[in-house]
Amino acid sequence: MNKILSIVIPSYNVEKYLDKCVQSMLVDSILEDIEIIIVNDGSKDSTPQIAQGYVDKYPQTVRLVDKENGGHGSTINAGIKVATGKYFKVVDGDDWLKTENLEYFISLLKSRDEDVIASNFLCIQDETFEVLYEKRVSSDQNLYGTVCDMDKGEVKEVIKMHGLTIRTSILKDNNITIDEKCFYVDAEYIVFPMPYVSTVYYDDEFIYMYRLGRNGQSMDIRSMQRNRAMHRKVFGSLLAFYDSLPEITDHKKVYIEKVIGQIMENQFQIYISMGTDKEIQKETAAWDKELLKNYPRIAASTTKKSIQLLRKTNYSILPIGSFVLKMVKGY
Repeated sequence: MNKILSIVIPSYNVEKYLDKCVQSMLVDSILEDIEIIIVNDGSKDSTPQIAQGYVDKYPQTVRLVDKENGGHGSTINAGIKVATGKYFKVVDGDDWLKTENLEYFISLLKSRDEDVIASNFLCIQDETFEVLYEKRVSSDQNLYGTVCDMDKGEVKEVIKMHGLTIRTSILKDNNITIDEKCFYVDAEYIVFPMPYVSTVYYDDEFIYMYRLGRNGQSMDIRSMQRNRAMHRKVFGSLLAFYDSLPEITDHKKVYIEKVIGQIMENQFQIYISMGTDKEIQKETAAWDKELLKNYPRIAASTTKKSIQLLRKTNYSILPIGSFVLKMVKGY
């Protein structure tokens, strides 16, 4: 039987979380319709053994790809190579899916033929499993249950990885490849396929459960400070991608600029959080001035007042911004 959905689970040292992740997907009525691809990224704990146990028990549904450590992007690349489903979804090994909605979701995927299915997700507190907040793929309630055309500019809000389910053939046929041995490559995954996406269907159910608050998460501000060079690298990859875009409509180009603009805002947050450092102040000014010169549309895509104020003051208020951010974020 042809699979409807390939679920790729990037897994590195997730022995504490993998059971919850996989078990959330094991709904008897959909087992023939899905393939769960656990990509073990050179884990040093019992992750591969746990994964093999599911392969042994559910050989028609669960697969294990065992590979050397290469980072999150490498696991997505490996998943794309072996996926056979009509649609493709990434679920990190420390996250999970909303089990009670999966039968509905698979039925939906069977009935749809759009390039992207955009669905809502919940942000969950680590350990307590408290719902921190809902993340909707669109703030326009009228879009749910409808199809939007990317080329006509009808998709206005960035679809995050957790809300993205994409046609597998788009990834395979266009050789979508994500940077390896690097953090923050979610941005590449959600933007590299977009030149080839035409239609998006908006679904109003919550499918993905995104764990927040786990120690060591790459989006923690302290982690971002330590890894700011990696973040700059991904941002550079996105700019190179932007420079090499094929012939696309301006509406689609604006969408891509929004994605890159959000990564720009994250880079600013890193710099602002470290703004008391003189070298960081110089680095910030040099980086942004080059961006303003070479990519004015991307530089202008932000509406954040903090960034606009930094530019107006020639970055002189970075130390003040750093103090305010620490007060607000409490770190």
